[in-house]
Amino acid sequence: MLLRRMADFQPELVQAACARLSASHTDYMRAHQRWQTMLRSPTAPKGLALYEAVLGPADEQAQIAYGDAELTAYSWRPAGLWPQLRWQALVGDRDFVLHGSLVRAPDCPVPQLGEADRPAPWSCVVGDVLTRYPHARQHDPQTPARWAVDVPGPAGAVYQMMFVHGLLQQVTRQTTPTPHRTRPQ
Repeated sequence: MLLRRMADFQPELVQAACARLSASHTDYMRAHQRWQTMLRSPTAPKGLALYEAVLGPADEQAQIAYGDAELTAYSWRPAGLWPQLRWQALVGDRDFVLHGSLVRAPDCPVPQLGEADRPAPWSCVVGDVLTRYPHARQHDPQTPARWAVDVPGPAGAVYQMMFVHGLLQQVTRQTTPTPHRTRPQ
């Protein structure tokens, strides 16, 4: 399901990931279609129950503060890809899922990312960038499953890092400022 949206940016990486998982293009499109159908079905489970129906019980869960609210972070290990990452769903009252994305596993160190224009696709998640670049600013590109972070670089340049499901897809030099919004991490 995650690979479908990533193919828009990194088709070669998605193709290699499918080969590693012994899955064809048809297989991952079928998985994406199944997920989309379940999201829209009036009879499918909703909220956290949907994630559990697809992924099984969470491997880990933890209470986290977000402003004045307390959320529960449920985490699953992705099968076969990204062993240092977890799929995390932030869940509020009545098991409503507020946000889901890939995050760094708590026992894995944040990678060295170097200059803002250098991180390679699939090398980091949003939280890694916010940790390594304290002046980074997040914004919502208003496209499903995507998130963007603008990072100041050398000589006053600003680099936009585009993420899909929380995983870095591309870095581009920005020419105009972007309005910024934040989301739960």
